[in-house]
Amino acid sequence: METRASYVVVGSFVLALIAAAFGVVIFLTRTSFEDAPKTYMSYFTGSVTGLQIGSPVRYRGVPVGSVNDIRIDPADVERVRVIMEIIPGTPIKTDTNSTLGLQGITGVAYIELTGGTRESEPLTALGDGKIPVIPSKKSGIQQVLASAPELLERAVAISER
Repeated sequence: METRASYVVVGSFVLALIAAAFGVVIFLTRTSFEDAPKTYMSYFTGSVTGLQIGSPVRYRGVPVGSVNDIRIDPADVERVRVIMEIIPGTPIKTDTNSTLGLQGITGVAYIELTGGTRESEPLTALGDGKIPVIPSKKSGIQQVLASAPELLERAVAISER
């Protein structure tokens, strides 16, 4: 009977070791479904040159997510639809706006989220839309580029005088 007893002890030890290894793996690779990124959408009327899938999304300069999809809006061909994934806990409010920013002289584009006060409500999806839409506005760079032809015409007119 001593032989059987040792087989039971060894088998129990091996099973306990496998269970402990499984527990360690689960502990090290723990994932929480609550920490899944939240999806938001924004529409831009101007050019989004330099913006790519995977470009950063920043909230007041702090990296909070990335661009997940860029497409021309099928409902309005004059708009570009950008879908972003933003980490939970980012205070996206009803008065939060998105703008397109350029990083340094390289021209790498990113999305900058601004606004959002403590008093405003969290942004939620409206109507049939399942994805909340963050309103966009033109950035300073886009406004300068949009007014460049007019400035050039004025410069030419002044030089002709």
